[in-house]
Amino acid sequence: MQDNNIWALFLTPMYEKKGIGRKLHDIMLDWYFSQTQNKVWLGTSPNTRAESFYRKAGWIEVGKHGQDEIKFQMTYQMWQEK
Repeated sequence: MQDNNIWALFLTPMYEKKGIGRKLHDIMLDWYFSQTQNKVWLGTSPNTRAESFYRKAGWIEVGKHGQDEIKFQMTYQMWQEK
């Protein structure tokens, strides 16, 4: 919470494509926004399943992070509207 950043959200491959990742994601953001209304951001590599996952989950691309990652952002208002 200190940097308003999500560093990682991973599943063991045997649990992928079962809706577990999306449920964990939603619980994580529900918790985060119950603590603060500050926007939250994360970075991920382009052209990956993670990029697709975050776009489908409503994250908005706001620029670049580091040398080659896409920076995504979620605001309190965006999350409440989901």
